[in-house]
Amino acid sequence: MVSLGFVVGAAAAAVVGAAVSLLLWPVAAPVVMMKGPGAAGHLISRVAFEANPKLYYYLLRTAAAA
Repeated sequence: MVSLGFVVGAAAAAVVGAAVSLLLWPVAAPVVMMKGPGAAGHLISRVAFEANPKLYYYLLRTAAAA
């Protein structure tokens, strides 16, 4: 037989887990991805690319040289 303390602890853990997942939902929301141009089809963040495409191409060139 399962003790009452175990059941209460499991229920409390479930409630805390649900609350944390609701609070962190905006952080865990899916990010729109795209195939990186010139990166052999690797996926990159569309928002990051559109914010600074010059930086993306700079990093692509320097990473390929390394």
